[in-house]
Formats: sequence, C-alpha cells, structure tokens
Amino acid sequence: MDLNRILVPVSFAPSCKKAIRTAATLASAFEAKLYVMNVYRTPPLLFHSVGGILFPKDLERERAEAIKKLDAFVNKEMRLLKVSVDVEEINVEDEDAVKAILRVVKHEKIDLMVLGHHEETQLERFLFGRNIAKLVDGAPCDVIVTRTSLYEKQAGAAKAA
Repeated sequence: MDLNRILVPVSFAPSCKKAIRTAATLASAFEAKLYVMNVYRTPPLLFHSVGGILFPKDLERERAEAIKKLDAFVNKEMRLLKVSVDVEEINVEDEDAVKAILRVVKHEKIDLMVLGHHEETQLERFLFGRNIAKLVDGAPCDVIVTRTSLYEKQAGAAKAA
C-alpha cells in the first residue's frame, strides 16, 4: 500500500480524537503527510430577505477562532502521541461539509481518509443526516472509519456512580 497523503476531517466531536490519532499513527508509519481539516460555517446573514447584513468584524473573528481551535487541537493531539508527522491544517468555510471535504480529497490527491464515527440519536440523524455514509460513498480514495462509543461510556459511568 502506497500512502503519501492522509486526510482526517475533524468536527471536534469526541470521535475525532480517535480518528486523528489513527491518522497520525498511520502517517508516521508510512512517512505520509497528514492533512487535518475543519469545515466551519459563518453565522447566517441577518434579514436575508432584505439583502442581508454582514458584520465583517464578526466574520473575521469567526475565521480566526476556527483557525485557532484547529491549531490547538492538532498541537495537543500530536504532543500526546509523541510522533513526528508533517501536518497541514486546512480550514474551509462552507455550508456543505461533505462537498467541501470531497473537494479537498480530490484537490490534494488524498490516498486515505480517516473518519471518526460515534452513535447518533434518531434526532441527530434526522437533523444532520448521515454525512459519514456520504463521505464513504463519494470518496475516490480508501476510507478508514474509527468508532467511538459515546453512549456505552455514559451508561457505564452512571452504573458506577
């Protein structure tokens, strides 16, 4: 297997920690470049029907916070793993995370995408859809899905208390 470019999209959900650790470990083993990507949305326009109002300083602050948050997340995880990996952080402002991620996969010629997954409630699935399935189906590269069990941990913690 020839891995040169590995992408891990992160949303800062608990499942992202396992995904970035898996991706970084693979990048280290294969001496591959690791791309860590975050897709964020800016606040919606106010009064959209009358032309909309944008607050440039708020948008600038949102962008700066997204960059800072991704940088802190990546630095913390790399420090905990104690691996030396060439990492490129990608922040994308977009309404459609799936399309944005797939664009980066194609543009950067990604060989492997590592996705974090956790259980979803029916409400989450209804409101947000199944992005992981869309990414697996739409990716032109191999995909690894790491699984984090959120609800099992919560139930175990409740029993222990």
